[in-house]
Amino acid sequence: MHTATSFVLTLLVLGYAVVSGLVGRWYVAPALIFVGLGMLFGPFGFNLLQAGPGTEGFTILAQLALTVILFNQAAKLDPGKVLRRGHVTFRLLVIGIPLTLVLGTLTAAALLPVLPWWEAVCLAAIVAPTEVALIEALTEDGRIPERVRNALSVESGFYDGFALAVLLAALALASAQTDERPRDWTWFVLRTEVVSLAIGATVGLLGAVLIAWSRRREWMNDTWAQLATLAVALICFEFGERVHASGFVAAFTGGLAFSVVARRSKTQVSNQVSDATAQLLELLVFAMFGAFAVIDAWQHTSWRVVLFCIVALFGVRLTAVLVALIHTDLPAYSRVFIGWFGPRGIGTVVLGLLVIERGEIQHPDVLTQAGVIAVTLSLLMHSVTAPLGIRRFGAAKAES
Repeated sequence: MHTATSFVLTLLVLGYAVVSGLVGRWYVAPALIFVGLGMLFGPFGFNLLQAGPGTEGFTILAQLALTVILFNQAAKLDPGKVLRRGHVTFRLLVIGIPLTLVLGTLTAAALLPVLPWWEAVCLAAIVAPTEVALIEALTEDGRIPERVRNALSVESGFYDGFALAVLLAALALASAQTDERPRDWTWFVLRTEVVSLAIGATVGLLGAVLIAWSRRREWMNDTWAQLATLAVALICFEFGERVHASGFVAAFTGGLAFSVVARRSKTQVSNQVSDATAQLLELLVFAMFGAFAVIDAWQHTSWRVVLFCIVALFGVRLTAVLVALIHTDLPAYSRVFIGWFGPRGIGTVVLGLLVIERGEIQHPDVLTQAGVIAVTLSLLMHSVTAPLGIRRFGAAKAES
């Protein structure tokens, strides 16, 4: 990354930090701010941001961001509680997410007939993952019922893992059609799914045990415990990639294993450092995303791609959530609220890069444009409508 680019990005982070609390009161996604700043200072604006040759630097930055985010999301979950809670959260995971992927694939096949079926599956997986933390106020505003906030957070935490598994399977099946050695692709599926899970669980387990052991002996203070947790996340990813499995699946599984051990050992480790690191990396990604992807994608896209993104973001998700929550005791407005608010973010960006790099894509432009448009539409629409949706909850509480 160029020195001037690093300096400009540093100034943008500092400038945003000064007004971050104010922006939070407006329920605007910080990522949307950085996309706009990237467009302003990128090659279509003041041309102060430069990416250099290729996309390798951007890809590495995005991968680091998603790795830390996946680990953090999983580490905050209580798997036992999620399964016991059953009803809302469980239904969103076992019915809502698969149904979203199925409906997304059918929508892509219908609106973008140029895509073969396996690319339609990949596109559905790319635009499906939600990231409710993009609008942090959604998970912190007390006017929203706690069950709704919990459901959105848990669903968001699991979405990248589900979508990644489907995407990798689609890539493997597509490659098997042109590969004369199908056994190798069977091993690819096994490696990316099963081996990744084993690596993540092992590293997360050992990391959590090691940190808990050190904390009990008072050999490690809270600051170093947080840094050690961040290191565990990166080690999960690195081990996964080194054996040609999936570092992202390993990172998410590692976070789950870390959570289980930490809760059983009653070792409380603050996540401020890892959360701050994840947010910083993510905002830098979105600044570069705005500088080099947004304007170019919107200039060259077709109405079919835009229509697919609109239907996938709002129609497909809302339908899947409403179906998943049939016969639950959630009020109707809470169900609609969950279905509407599914912000797309870093997961969509990284999964799109993953498909372009690893897959034998026949229509890379269509998938790239759809991913960019889905993210920008989501950031804009969900930021604009968040205050209205939350205000409705506040009014309902006041009436009761």
